[in-house]
Amino acid sequence: MKKIVFATLPLRGGLEKRKYPVDGNAFIECEEPIYFAVNPAVACNLKAEDEIKVILLETKGGENAGMENAKFFVDELNSLNKSKAKISKEVLPSAFDPSKTNFQYLFKSLIRELEEGAEIYADVTYGPKPLAFLLLSVLQFAEKFFDCSVENIVYSKVEFVGGKIKDGSEMIYDITPLYLLNSFTNTIESSTGEKAIKAVESLFED
Repeated sequence: MKKIVFATLPLRGGLEKRKYPVDGNAFIECEEPIYFAVNPAVACNLKAEDEIKVILLETKGGENAGMENAKFFVDELNSLNKSKAKISKEVLPSAFDPSKTNFQYLFKSLIRELEEGAEIYADVTYGPKPLAFLLLSVLQFAEKFFDCSVENIVYSKVEFVGGKIKDGSEMIYDITPLYLLNSFTNTIESSTGEKAIKAVESLFED
């Protein structure tokens, strides 16, 4: 099975491994400290015959630590890869520039990485905030035109107090349901806004 992993890289260096509990999906939780939230999600589904293509979005700016962080990412995934599945890596650099031209370049580059029927994972923790919106558009394109399946979209957070990370504030969120909600909103049909609201409310009922 072909698996594609999209992840945004931190702009800064000095990345530290941390132990992250998981909110909402204990299946992807890792017992050991990690750098990137998506790697355990990928690793827990691996088989020896799988091929993993890692696409890392490096934003040029600040300390320009992208290549160091890309190495951390791939080394960590390899360490979790108990099945010894084949892993390839590509780093896609771009300027810290939320312009139309830059995002057109990124979108066209990312959709060229898609493959028919692949499983897709994404980590939107780091990098400029618009990259998360860009990746969601890429995933929708992948589902619609390449028959891909979106497995996990993750986001890890910490809280800072006085410039230091607050102990116990670490958490990984599986935000795949948020992506599915967007897909539902795009496909729902209703004659009025009120009926559409009721459809959403019924979706959230236990």
